[in-house]
Amino acid sequence: MKQFLFCMISCMLLASSTKSQTINGTWGGRIDLGNRKLLFIMKLAQNGTHYTSTFDSPEQNAFDIKGGETTLTRDSLVAKIPVLSGMYSGKWNQTDTITGILQQGNYKTPLVLVRMNEKDVPQKPKAPVRPQTPKAPFYYHSEEVQYDNADRSVHFGATLTLPTNKTDFPVVILISGSGPQDRDGNMFGHSSYWVLADYLTRQGIGVLRVDDRGTGTTTVGPNPFGVTSEDFAKDVEAGIEYLLRRKEINPKKIGLVGHSEGGMIAPMVAARNNKVAFVVLLAGPGIPGNQIWNFQMRRNFVKTGLSAEDAAKAGALVDAMNEPFKQSADYATIKKQMQETYSNWRATNSAEEESRLLNTVGDKAYLALLEQSKNGLVWLNYFMNYNPANNLQQLKCPVLAVNGESDIQVAAKENLEGIRNALTKAKNKQFTIRAFPNLNHLFQTCTSPSEPYNRIDETFSTEAMLYISNWINQTSK
Repeated sequence: MKQFLFCMISCMLLASSTKSQTINGTWGGRIDLGNRKLLFIMKLAQNGTHYTSTFDSPEQNAFDIKGGETTLTRDSLVAKIPVLSGMYSGKWNQTDTITGILQQGNYKTPLVLVRMNEKDVPQKPKAPVRPQTPKAPFYYHSEEVQYDNADRSVHFGATLTLPTNKTDFPVVILISGSGPQDRDGNMFGHSSYWVLADYLTRQGIGVLRVDDRGTGTTTVGPNPFGVTSEDFAKDVEAGIEYLLRRKEINPKKIGLVGHSEGGMIAPMVAARNNKVAFVVLLAGPGIPGNQIWNFQMRRNFVKTGLSAEDAAKAGALVDAMNEPFKQSADYATIKKQMQETYSNWRATNSAEEESRLLNTVGDKAYLALLEQSKNGLVWLNYFMNYNPANNLQQLKCPVLAVNGESDIQVAAKENLEGIRNALTKAKNKQFTIRAFPNLNHLFQTCTSPSEPYNRIDETFSTEAMLYISNWINQTSK
């Protein structure tokens, strides 16, 4: 009996010891970004002799990022993360800690992961309720379409919706904002462009909404890291040529509706293509690109509540750290210039002063921004040097420019004023400028400018959509 009891205890201890030695489970640590520490989670599982990994960044609302090849050799772990062009590699202490390096491209940062209790692991949020997401029946014609650009280097997938209760109707091409987006504009849990397309079509306006390069069924095209807004403008022209081949569409009633960067692309196309009947700019830029970029970065880096003098001083550093993006598209050149700029500033300003003025101390956060932008440096350089007035001043067709007063990405006052001035200089007699109170960059009704997009149930303000559709229908009579 004693032998049996001793055997049971031994087996239990052995099982406990074996369990404590496995690396399987959930591991978490915080990435130091200077102005904040971001929780990063790795989940490891074993299937026979093979390991699998997934990753979460809960504060960025990113969950279940699939890992690539994952290996454990004695105490050395390597888990590749293809979607980030990176990996996590570290040494496991055989119990509760992995000391390693997180790499994304050329950017590397130390990251210690500790074993987490499942009750402490942030859970993926439940799918939010989006009352405006279109639901059948639609009472209009919807068709999946495909077409190519002029040199057949890009094949586009799109959805064309056309009203069935009228003829001789206007048709618009929706042009997305910056970053690759699918035809529905799926972002922050919303389908912004689908909601807008559904509303416009119900109001008697045809809509072509298109997958951006490398999303949905649109091919990525050549040199994906070397494209600029100019290339995207050519993509829009391919859409116009497609619509011109549709017999049911009036070739004199084809317009463009551009959101954010799309509001920069639409005038580029309309300025050189007289087939564009009208243009609608949704939070489109009216001031130079570098000014918009600096405005956005100041919000991230400069502390709030400063005096005008202190805010200007802090903002001057942020602007100077952004200037290399305007001067070059070469990674190494930009990095060197940023380091030199920071070093020169730091030589005449104390760490205490920097901490008082800015959300981050040191150049680490700026260099992290460079790393995050690495694959889009050609695009960013083009944007930083782009002045929308050059094309806006050439527009003779009707233009509607609208923005939300709570937009913290493309500020309404400065950009709408820039658009107004450019169209006035063009002697355009058919333009309308409108700012909507309490609307953000996505045209959602918000309680404050900083309210997160994903926490708002509304996808697109009905008031704004009604105003846009009424303007298009009146203009196209």
